[in-house]
Formats: sequence, C-alpha cells, structure tokens
Amino acid sequence: MTTVRSALGLAAVVLATVLVQVSTTDYFTIRVNNKLSSKKAVIVHCKSGDDDLHAHAVVTDFYFDWGFGGVLETVYWCRLAFQDKRLGFTAFNGEDEFSHKTYVADFDVYDDGVFGTEVKSGKRLRFAEWH
Repeated sequence: MTTVRSALGLAAVVLATVLVQVSTTDYFTIRVNNKLSSKKAVIVHCKSGDDDLHAHAVVTDFYFDWGFGGVLETVYWCRLAFQDKRLGFTAFNGEDEFSHKTYVADFDVYDDGVFGTEVKSGKRLRFAEWH
C-alpha cells in the first residue's frame, strides 16, 4: 500500500511539473503589416539571438508573420528598409509586459514609422521612426 501511495505521489509531482512547464511556454504570433501609402514593398528582416528569419519584401496591404513558443529570454527585433529609409524596433521581448499579454502582436508600417497597440491602455504607439 505504501508503494502504491509513493508511486501516486511521484506521478502527481511529475504531472504538476509538466503542467507548470506547459503553462510557462505560450505560443506567440508576430505580424508586420505594410500600410505604406506609396504602394511600395518594404524589406523586413527579423531575428532573435539564435533564429534569423531572413529578409522579406512585403508589398502594400500584405504582411510578414511568424510564430514561436514564448520563452522568458526570447527577444526578436526587426530592421526595415524602404527606399532610402531605415528603422529598427523590438518586436518581442519575453520580459516585456506588452509581449506577455498579447498572443498576436501586429506592427503596422506607415510612412511615418511603425505603430502597434499598447495592451494596457489600448493606445496606438509609435515603436520606431524612419531615418
């Protein structure tokens, strides 16, 4: 009887550990939308420390997106190029509250920069300006 209780106790600990590991790893989607008025393509190159998503030409009214399992240390940043303009921004930071509360993050590329919505306030924020 003691062996059965011990085995059940061990199984409960293992199950609890698995549940904790699953609940701390969520799935996130990041989307970069081309909303440029000139109807030109924007070059989008996003990467993390160990995952280079390579450069993509995204035409107006289309988007580039990717998904990944969120780990607290995950950081993705993007570099964008449009004609002679450049900009960069952090698309996901696992330690940032914006990232944790949003499972789909949309970044809209306009003539005056990249915008997204802050989850807490619901306000549109500019994440980067063209240089």
